[in-house]
Amino acid sequence: MNILYVFLGGGIGSLIRFGITHLIHKFPKQVFPIATLASNLLASFLVGIFLVLMMRMKPANAESFQAFWIIGVCGGFSTFSTFAKENMELMERGQWIIAVLNILISVGFCILMVYLGRKMLV
Repeated sequence: MNILYVFLGGGIGSLIRFGITHLIHKFPKQVFPIATLASNLLASFLVGIFLVLMMRMKPANAESFQAFWIIGVCGGFSTFSTFAKENMELMERGQWIIAVLNILISVGFCILMVYLGRKMLV
């Protein structure tokens, strides 16, 4: 049954990411890949919240919860492959400073967002 939860959650997460990307790309062309950063930050924050909620559940319920919300929704919502592709494109265009900033900001702040999400419910 968990495979179905991952499948459904992943579809929902991907649609949320698509919506955020579509919304952000309505604004003038940006140099910084803000849509991917926003998706990854939000997904990381949600992972932190969901981890705390999962720890409060009975083990039988926690497994399904993790499959749907953390692996499915947050996994579909965040996007490491797009993050890597965008950084490669920035480097190919010679925009090394923006690429390095994106890497540092994304990794650092995503870890911070998981931490903040966890602290919200503790």
